[in-house]
Amino acid sequence: MSKNPLHHPSTEMLLEFAAGTLDTAASICVAAHLHFCPKCRAELQNLSVIGAQLMAETQSEDVDDALLESVMAKIDAIPADVSSPAEEPVSSAYPQCVDKLIQGAKGAPVWKRLSKSVNIARLFTGQDKYEVALHQICAGGKTPKHDHNGTEYTVVLQGCFSDEQSVYNEGDFIVRNPGDVHQPMGANNGDCICLSALEAPIKLTNPFGFFLKPFLRINPM
Repeated sequence: MSKNPLHHPSTEMLLEFAAGTLDTAASICVAAHLHFCPKCRAELQNLSVIGAQLMAETQSEDVDDALLESVMAKIDAIPADVSSPAEEPVSSAYPQCVDKLIQGAKGAPVWKRLSKSVNIARLFTGQDKYEVALHQICAGGKTPKHDHNGTEYTVVLQGCFSDEQSVYNEGDFIVRNPGDVHQPMGANNGDCICLSALEAPIKLTNPFGFFLKPFLRINPM
């Protein structure tokens, strides 16, 4: 497990996470990053004080059952190790929040092939804004070069990959927005598995990309 990820969520995202106002899909990705990152766990502990103050200043309102269930789901997605930043997280195949989503999918990811180098296992999260899924890039494989039609959050869970901008290792948290064109490539020494939350289908830049379009529809669940 990487102890010092180089790419992190913004302070604004951590503050929203601490206050419980961050979108569900983004919260899942932040929670996965916190599993790997002692720096952000420590920062979250400090920001949680600010979040508590913001909540205390918010005027109380009646909360319907659907909203309450959504908030409770976000809380349930937070790994146990977040509350104690000084402690080392418990080692497992995936962060606890991801394990819970996989358990909800009958205990194992259901992988489907997107291309010769990329597989996907979609996860049920109970929200309809983002598609949340595991992506596997085979060792030495490349994804199609693409732009983005919406925001994409990615956390490296196992292995590493690179693109035109950087190399990303376990725990790294990456945000991509429209206009961010790149072509991720898996390391040669093993497969890379990432957790991704995708707001809209990617936009392929290759002129032959239309052959893949039927496989690139997102399915928020």
